[in-house]
Amino acid sequence: MRFITLALAALPLPALAETYTVTSAPTAVTVYNGYAMVTRDVTVDVDAGAHELVLPDLPQWVDAGSLRVSITGAELGSTRLRNDALPPQPDGDSAAVIAAKAAIEDALRAVRDLDDKVQDAGLAATAAEARLAFLNGLAAKDTLPADPAALAELGEMIEAQTLVATQAQIAAQRAARRIGEERGDLEQAVQDARAALAALTPPAEPKALLALSVAASQAGNVVASISYPANASWEPTYDVVLSRGDSDSLTLRRAALIYQNSGENWDEVALTLSTLAPTGQVVPSELYPPLLRFEDPQIATKTELRSSMGASADMAMEMAAAPVVAMAPTPRPNFDGPGVTYTLPGPISIARNAEGARVELDALSFDARVFARAVPARDQTAFMMVEAKNASLEPLLAAGTAQIFVDGALVGRSSFAAVPAGGEFVQAFGPLEDIRLSYALLDRSEGDRGFISRSNAQTQDVRMTLENLGAEAWDVEVMAAVPYSEQDDLVIEWAAKPAATAKDVDARRGLTQWDLSLAANASQEITIEQVVRWPDGKVLR
Repeated sequence: MRFITLALAALPLPALAETYTVTSAPTAVTVYNGYAMVTRDVTVDVDAGAHELVLPDLPQWVDAGSLRVSITGAELGSTRLRNDALPPQPDGDSAAVIAAKAAIEDALRAVRDLDDKVQDAGLAATAAEARLAFLNGLAAKDTLPADPAALAELGEMIEAQTLVATQAQIAAQRAARRIGEERGDLEQAVQDARAALAALTPPAEPKALLALSVAASQAGNVVASISYPANASWEPTYDVVLSRGDSDSLTLRRAALIYQNSGENWDEVALTLSTLAPTGQVVPSELYPPLLRFEDPQIATKTELRSSMGASADMAMEMAAAPVVAMAPTPRPNFDGPGVTYTLPGPISIARNAEGARVELDALSFDARVFARAVPARDQTAFMMVEAKNASLEPLLAAGTAQIFVDGALVGRSSFAAVPAGGEFVQAFGPLEDIRLSYALLDRSEGDRGFISRSNAQTQDVRMTLENLGAEAWDVEVMAAVPYSEQDDLVIEWAAKPAATAKDVDARRGLTQWDLSLAANASQEITIEQVVRWPDGKVLR
């Protein structure tokens, strides 16, 4: 639509061939982690020459520094963004808003028609009531006929007509009541229509006006694309489905939950989800080489004493000045490359400040190794586990919520850890009630070894029992924790029957694993004998 407005009357503009004021709305959105880029595309048919394109309806919070404009079909000269003191904007309802207003009128008209029907039924009841009053008055008159026959005939007439009038009154009242019962549904229809309109027309908010100076070398279409950041986020959510059979398989059905608080509705936009985080760290960290020094033993002792009693203010400042000696931050998953994007095949509408919109993405299938994991010291049953390899060419993002299914049955909810492309992952699928666990402390003694010995000791015997009550054989990983020491004088010796398959599993000291095959209706015992010795006069912690 082309028309000249006074929108730029207050702006210092050069001499222009023509000014085009066009309405706009979000057409495409790319959502990142905690951030989104909203794009509005407008098309204007212009003549050759210099022109001004005016978009009067951008959100007021749009920042000129982050606003990006690209023009096709003309050369962009300048952009001017104005956030306040704007001229009034003409009213222009969309087709959806016009339809919603028409729905309200239809609902109100239905209520009025119902009220008319109730009124018509009431008129019939009123007429019957008037007829009854006339008959009652006729029977009470002093001028009744003296002839018995005529009097009997009059009485029969009054009786018959009273019956007819009473029946008409009752019928009219019942009809009015039945008609009135429909009013609740019609009033609800009015409320629903008004709610639909309110969803399409949020309260009017201040807008920003964007003026673009363009120069077209020839007549034709000019396409302006305006992009700006907005407040939005998305997170993955999964259905993790295990299918048992001759060949076990794991299917990961992926979806996305999208939240937007941009202050405007996204109606029928092209949506793209990106795993990139533009608001995250974009420059490498600085390194600070450590400063080493030595001190006399006496000074070192005093320093250690001060540390044990609490560092003073100057000591705290010294520690803060040497960040290298502080504990390293917890490593986070890191994937190479520019990230992964998901573009929805069709447009989508997401209202502002609404509940998260769920969008189905795709499904990935992996070969699975199913086994059981047992922690007798903590649990009474083993748990079904699945090990798989991410054979896809993209990383699997971490998800706070994943629903777990086994052969179509929902067994619970869990989180899902991030997995790089080509990486292996293990997912739990709930308890195995057929594999029962027990943990028994058989013997424990503690005391001096005699007056000659200068050391104390503690012995402990543990028995872990696994019992398979089901008809299926299982490969079981049994996990146990044995103590470890970082002091030379604290000696820890232990032995297990059968011998452990792996020690210090996943680089966690003391974490021990047994790989067992547990047949159906069979049991297995693991015993651990442990001896701990420490110097005399010391206390074991």
